[in-house]
Amino acid sequence: MKKRFKTRKIAVVGMIISATSFNAIANANWHYAAATGYSRQQDTISTEQFLQQAAIAGMKEVLTGKLAADKATDKKIKAFGQMMVDDHNQANEELRALAKLKKVTLPMSTPEGGLRPDGRVDSAPENLKDTSRTRNAGGEAGNTGLAPKTGNAEAEVTHAISRLNSLSGGTFDKAYAEMMVSDHQQAVALFEKAAQSSDIDVKKYAGKYLPILKKHLKQVNALSGKLGK
Repeated sequence: MKKRFKTRKIAVVGMIISATSFNAIANANWHYAAATGYSRQQDTISTEQFLQQAAIAGMKEVLTGKLAADKATDKKIKAFGQMMVDDHNQANEELRALAKLKKVTLPMSTPEGGLRPDGRVDSAPENLKDTSRTRNAGGEAGNTGLAPKTGNAEAEVTHAISRLNSLSGGTFDKAYAEMMVSDHQQAVALFEKAAQSSDIDVKKYAGKYLPILKKHLKQVNALSGKLGK
């Protein structure tokens, strides 16, 4: 009788341990699935998000490139700045056409009285945080708040231009080169995501300009390295 009781007790304990182990494994698998699902979600980007972020990034490259072409003392930095203007103007023009096709409103304001990404002139470029012109929480003019922050918000473009305008000589050259390294690292990451998009037009656009951005990054990395010596 005692043996039978002990056998039942061992069996019950075994069932409890098995159930506990199963629950632990199930919970672990659930957390793993949730985590990987979240990672996959983070690795994707919507058409609207890409177009808006790419527009801001392209606008920054053109405006800062104009400054470099004008202010840089190093001839290679001058040439790189002009290349930014030429290459990104073309990319921006195609981006505007793509945004029109997708019915996506691009960020409208640009600093220093420059052209907006849609080709129009901003009537009040100095007020990039006019909350009456947007409903998003950040209060950045023309920003829908849908795209995650990537370091290329309109206000940051204004800040970058203001900072570069305050510099001169070798200090300007070095600051511009370092800025271009950082910006192109972000741009390459952005376009790599878009190159995997389910939107065929976005995928084609990103695939076209991704190699160019990588080439820019390689060139400016070399320039920055030489300036740092």
